[in-house]
Amino acid sequence: MMKLLRMIVIAPVLAFVGCTGITVPKAAFDGSIENSKARMIPTEIPMPVTTIQIYDAKQKKRVEEDVLSLKPAVIRSRLTSTETLISVEKRDTSGSFTYLGSGGKVAKGSYKVTFDYANYTNHNIMFNDNKQAIGRIGVGLRITALLETTENGVDLSGLIPIGLAAQDRKISGQLSFLVYGMSNDKVSLAVPSQAILDVSAIQKSFEAAATVRILFGLEDTYLEPYLIGVADIAPADAKRAIEAATQQLVK
Repeated sequence: MMKLLRMIVIAPVLAFVGCTGITVPKAAFDGSIENSKARMIPTEIPMPVTTIQIYDAKQKKRVEEDVLSLKPAVIRSRLTSTETLISVEKRDTSGSFTYLGSGGKVAKGSYKVTFDYANYTNHNIMFNDNKQAIGRIGVGLRITALLETTENGVDLSGLIPIGLAAQDRKISGQLSFLVYGMSNDKVSLAVPSQAILDVSAIQKSFEAAATVRILFGLEDTYLEPYLIGVADIAPADAKRAIEAATQQLVK
């Protein structure tokens, strides 16, 4: 416990990565979230987008440009939001995952928690006869936690509470790490591929998130934005919204 508490003490220096998560209303975990708007539902596999909007000074208007034609500094200037995006999903009896919300206390069961430490921008997506969603495109680090909880009331709102629960043996599982949209020789050295959930893995997660934030700002880091999820939609519409976003942005 003392080792993890020391980690929590130093966590403020990494506060910009938002690892403590967000508490959501109890309603998000009692079935009533079905018609609520999701903060973000992640794509199962982030995919690179082909174009982003930039301002063309000659034409004096916004234009779509192929991301491969743009310098990293231009792409970096368009990814103006920096945030930790959290998604909690529960595995049902069929083996499929159902979106629950962006953090909170859960009952015993199997869960997938996705943390995206992302620099991103939003893109409006139309689907299903003029329904609208927000497609989130960006670069960053995705940490996916596949978890088994052995008690009710386990807090999945962030990496620190998940680490505390693992230390108290209320939870077990593993973490996987994916850096998307960034290419730099230092990435592979800084980010593990996967780890068994324990105090050491949580510490590595903090370190990886901080390193990726630094790499984002380096001039020699190549950037290629990815579609990472959809937001501002009811979970029931997520599949169709992600399909539409993929068709419109990942070509």
